[in-house]
Amino acid sequence: MYCQACGAYNPEGTSACLNCGVLLAAAVDPGGAKCRKHSETPAVGTCSRCGSFGCGVCLSQRGAAWWCDDCVERAGTLPWDERAALGTWRAWWRTCVLLISSPVQTLEAARPEGGLGGSVLFSVLATIAGYATTLGMMALVMVPSALMGAQRSSGDGKAFAVIMPLVVVVYAVMIFGFQLASVLVLAGLDHLMLMLFGAQPRGYEVSVRANALAMAPALIGLVPICGIYVWPLWALVLRIIALAYLHKTTGGKAAAAVLVPAAVLCGLCGGAYALLFAAGMSQSFR
Repeated sequence: MYCQACGAYNPEGTSACLNCGVLLAAAVDPGGAKCRKHSETPAVGTCSRCGSFGCGVCLSQRGAAWWCDDCVERAGTLPWDERAALGTWRAWWRTCVLLISSPVQTLEAARPEGGLGGSVLFSVLATIAGYATTLGMMALVMVPSALMGAQRSSGDGKAFAVIMPLVVVVYAVMIFGFQLASVLVLAGLDHLMLMLFGAQPRGYEVSVRANALAMAPALIGLVPICGIYVWPLWALVLRIIALAYLHKTTGGKAAAAVLVPAAVLCGLCGGAYALLFAAGMSQSFR
């Protein structure tokens, strides 16, 4: 029998390719059987999961195994899509762990559509996890210090110390609102850029789902202080992977859709700072 992955010949009865190690779809000899879905097409092997016969179209590689379309579809349900049975927080946690530990395998089998409301809710929970711990620590340090300073100060210093708790709350609300808005805005921008790069993306809802699922590394934000600097970078990489697999496009087009606008924005900001710096220097020499 011949390996479907590398084409190398393997003796009959071999379960894994001797050349590349991939589990052979034809480990059980079809013996002239036909594909379960395409009755006129000869089977090339069996599904490693359910054992049904399949042709080269119906069997696809999944890690070191070969699965039929039905098994891929059954395994493609994210825990987040089963939150009614698992519970919202448990489903969110399990989905984040899967997306952090094995993003490609998880997104490759995931359904592209998941409902706009579900994506927004996932973003809400991710935002809470990503910032709540650090903001809570900041509040525990800043607010008591401000209140103690209020007892020793008078005038403007005392007034500022009194309103410090309100400043912390407003700051937290602004971060929360900005993060949620960015999911919807960036999804629209990603969708537009994918079309411009000829990716033929699916609906806008899929782009929102990709951006929401890309926030799974926010789980790392539960680690105070350091976490909020790590997870956004990880989320950027995961966003590219999510767009590629949910829209069924190439990684290059997905990366361009995400990185080109970011590069343009950085260039504009850098140019603006350079102009301000040049203007300031010119004034100093007059």
